[in-house]
Amino acid sequence: MNVLKKNSGNIFFGTLLLISVVLYAIEIINITSLIGLLLSFGTIYFGFLKIKIQDDILFKELFERFNERYDKELNDLLNQLRMNPQYKLTEDDKKLIIDYFNLSSEEFLWYKKNRIPNDVWKAWKAGIEENLQIEQVRELFNQETSSKRVRISYYGLYEELKTNN
Repeated sequence: MNVLKKNSGNIFFGTLLLISVVLYAIEIINITSLIGLLLSFGTIYFGFLKIKIQDDILFKELFERFNERYDKELNDLLNQLRMNPQYKLTEDDKKLIIDYFNLSSEEFLWYKKNRIPNDVWKAWKAGIEENLQIEQVRELFNQETSSKRVRISYYGLYEELKTNN
């Protein structure tokens, strides 16, 4: 089933090409019409391929940028909090964690725009939910999202996290 889903475009255009050749073979269309159809289908097919390639390039750029920001700025702090639950957050730590909330909301925004695949979003969401298990992170998130106006600035991430927990 997954193979069909991944190759549905190829199957669709292959079917159109086959139908065109059959129509020519049973003399419903002439050679000029067949060539026109084949060229038209080919142009449309390569247009779809170009769009898919551009989507993949955008995803790769987003994926690398998000992971770089997480690894560079946040991973060490979150690991430290996980290992030391009594750690008191500094003002800079709080700003970093709020940056993490903003990063997470950007990831969710791009997911809603269908630029982040489902399986990647599920993995990122699981990580966000895991990080919200850290008491200091959860408390700061609850403070940050106590106002409806602030929740709106997270592009629906608050509702996404709250509806599934």
